[in-house]
Amino acid sequence: MSREWAFQGLQCTECRTVYPNREIFQKCLKCGGLLDTIINPEILKEISKDDLDHTQSMWRYKVFLPVDEKDKIVTAGEGNTPLRKLNSFQGNVWVKDETKNPTGTFKDRGASLAVTVLSALGVKRLVLSSEGNAGCSFGLYSHIADLGCQVFLPHQSNPAKVELSRKLGATVTLVGGTIADAGRRAEALAKREGSYNASTFVTPYRHDGKGTMALEICEQLAWRVPDYVVYPVGGGVGLVGMWKMFSTLEKIGWVNKRPRFIAVQPDGCAPVVKAYNSKRDDVDEWKDPKTIAFGLRIPKPLAGKWILRCLRESDGIALLVTDEEIRKSMGQALKNEGLLLEPSSAATIAALHHLYGEKMIDRSAEVILIATGSGLKTLEQF
Repeated sequence: MSREWAFQGLQCTECRTVYPNREIFQKCLKCGGLLDTIINPEILKEISKDDLDHTQSMWRYKVFLPVDEKDKIVTAGEGNTPLRKLNSFQGNVWVKDETKNPTGTFKDRGASLAVTVLSALGVKRLVLSSEGNAGCSFGLYSHIADLGCQVFLPHQSNPAKVELSRKLGATVTLVGGTIADAGRRAEALAKREGSYNASTFVTPYRHDGKGTMALEICEQLAWRVPDYVVYPVGGGVGLVGMWKMFSTLEKIGWVNKRPRFIAVQPDGCAPVVKAYNSKRDDVDEWKDPKTIAFGLRIPKPLAGKWILRCLRESDGIALLVTDEEIRKSMGQALKNEGLLLEPSSAATIAALHHLYGEKMIDRSAEVILIATGSGLKTLEQF
């Protein structure tokens, strides 16, 4: 099967304008809306599980991704991360351990896909804003592909993430304020010098990469779908990407249901939780965001409408955890499970105490926690 047949272009999530698949795009040219990739499930129905690639990385699922068969894959072995049963909880709880990725974070999945596509399209220089992990990831994959990479990070970013981004070849600029301020600097530079803005959802080529977590989870469970997926929401790329992949798997008949998503945010920065529980269609900007979970310190996710739509479609749950609960969960994960998690990841474990204690979910339900990043880059926060 030619990969061109399955990847059919891009579509605006707002005005539904369609764009061709072998040209360079960021947001919609007509309305400024976010773009999604069009992967035709009718074409995917023609393949079987036995047709999947044999590589031991996320690229096993190449046929689900917006690449051409001729594209040179930019990879460092990302994906194929463990699905571990947690023994310290009285419940059927598993953790998708994304700390095992090359730079210790699930951001590597999105960066690998984005750099692969953009490199094939002839992009030579990337710019992006990040809280830290994406800077490391794009530094690595841009270096592999010989692309220029400039990252704007808030001053408060973890020092190890700042230094690793630099060591991996990215030019790093620290910015006062939040990631929103870093995003404005990235956008201004991209316009001024004509580089490509690869920031969260400014480019349409990151969420499908993170969506491969859904494919791996189902395959690791012998093509069974869990009841719940607990996800720490910052920019929401992984939630949107996984929901899209779970939906695609159901459409092509590889699974017979989709999971419910549980969105977790710290109470010091919770625009998605507030909007979802208030039955809003979009998020408002969170004033004065404060949390030790820097990866979740996103005052107004660009894909707010999209995230909320995915949560509603999954009949999801949105809940708050405190920084104190997050810090306690970091210690519990390390002591009880040998998991060294950064605060954003530990937020999912903190959520379990509410989910079970407040009887939001039954202990017999199969639950997957997404451990998004390693604590090796946040040791000063333990």
